[in-house]
Amino acid sequence: MPIFRNSTTPTCLLGSILRLLALVLVVGVLPASVVDAQEVEAELVSFSREDKQDAMRLIPFTQMRPQDQNRVSQVVKDPSIFRRLPVQVIDCDPEIYAFLVSYPEVVVNIWELMGITNVQVRRMGPTSFHANDGAGTVSNVDIVYADGETNIFFAEGYYEGPLAPGKILANCVLVLQSGYTKAGQGQSYVSNRLDVFVKFESRGADLLARTLHPLIGKTADYNFAETSSFIGKISKNAEDNVTGMHNLVSRLQKIDPTVRKQFGDVVTRVYQRKVVAERGVQQQFAKVPDEDPLPLAAAPVQEPALLPKEPEQIALRPLEPAVTEEAVIDTASSSSLGSIPRKRFAELRR
Repeated sequence: MPIFRNSTTPTCLLGSILRLLALVLVVGVLPASVVDAQEVEAELVSFSREDKQDAMRLIPFTQMRPQDQNRVSQVVKDPSIFRRLPVQVIDCDPEIYAFLVSYPEVVVNIWELMGITNVQVRRMGPTSFHANDGAGTVSNVDIVYADGETNIFFAEGYYEGPLAPGKILANCVLVLQSGYTKAGQGQSYVSNRLDVFVKFESRGADLLARTLHPLIGKTADYNFAETSSFIGKISKNAEDNVTGMHNLVSRLQKIDPTVRKQFGDVVTRVYQRKVVAERGVQQQFAKVPDEDPLPLAAAPVQEPALLPKEPEQIALRPLEPAVTEEAVIDTASSSSLGSIPRKRFAELRR
């Protein structure tokens, strides 16, 4: 599963780029067929000037710290690689999406429990973390800007391993744009698009990266789509299997306890919003006045109740067969009225 080993968290994306570049450096020659097959697409997609200029306009330089303005500008004004990844739309609660974007170590710890990654992420501060992909790539990542709809990451790192004759240095800027939509029946959708700028320190590596960017771009596109889908699945589990999610949260021992508690609280609120939304839909079908919504703090955190597997039927009951007079008499006879003497019953019939 490539997504988990080369995900679109900043360090993993940078690591996949560096390892591919290092492999070509060792081989010493790039197959011409690879370049020819991707040349047209490279001009139209991977290095689109219009997309690049649009991506740069979205970066709020004036709202960044001066030191962040300088290092981001140095990468985006002349990158070795630029790629605008396709827009992904997922069925996902906005709060849990924003939380996982801000705390990628939570996702990495989940992958570790699943046994599908060697990536290690350590939080260094409120907006910075250190990462090692377990295959020779080490990086430091800073969140240099975040406003709910735009998140900008700056990563500086290197690859040093058997695939390269020496250390390969690179800086990476990721611009994540997110939009939120609420559809009918309370469903929430998140659309996200990622712009990637990578600049290599070595001129040789820079030239080679410009040649390889179609291959790198395809890998990044796939990984971004799979990562977005995985976040959507986390949100879905929080809605439908909240007890299981809380058990999972308790097993996340490689993240800060405060972050772990915050994640558990987010999971609870996602579940509660789903309950409120379902009640609203039921009330609409039943045509009854709206009741006061369930307070978000009302559901227990440790062992919240599970949602029913299927929505309860509302005000729909099968019609009962008509009750005859004889049936009423028979029913009464077998219960509170006792048995009716045969003689008296015969006299009544006369």
